[in-house]
Amino acid sequence: MRNKNVRLLLNLLITLVVISVALAGYVNWQKNHFSCEAQITLVTDRGTEDLIMHFRFSGDTGQYESKGKYITASGREIPTSNKIDFTFWRDGDALVMISDETNAIPKTAGSVYPYTPDFFYSRERGLRWKLTMENAAGYLFSYDGTPAFYCAITRK
Repeated sequence: MRNKNVRLLLNLLITLVVISVALAGYVNWQKNHFSCEAQITLVTDRGTEDLIMHFRFSGDTGQYESKGKYITASGREIPTSNKIDFTFWRDGDALVMISDETNAIPKTAGSVYPYTPDFFYSRERGLRWKLTMENAAGYLFSYDGTPAFYCAITRK
């Protein structure tokens, strides 16, 4: 009877250790394997750009896609889109992204292009975000201590 209880206790302990290690591994894996979507509006004195951005992170590579429209001060609407392949890594709570392949962003006169980080239109340019998991549903991307946007996790 005593041997049976010891064996049962040992099996329970081993099962708990295996479950804990698997759970810790999954949580760590999720840090570099997720997709999220954000909506942002950039405003200048010349117009506004409304964007829906989708980020996909897969190990050490990722993809950014955006669709939106630039609305000039006179009310003219210009559709915009962009797609970027990038590599990334984590440095503490920071996320460093380096662009590999980019689309050429149309340089519309008066657009928000002059205020756009070069990561979004040039190869081998970097961007460093502070990434904070706000809740189970998304991340807050911050730049230089300032929140930039909230990115809701998607299941794609």
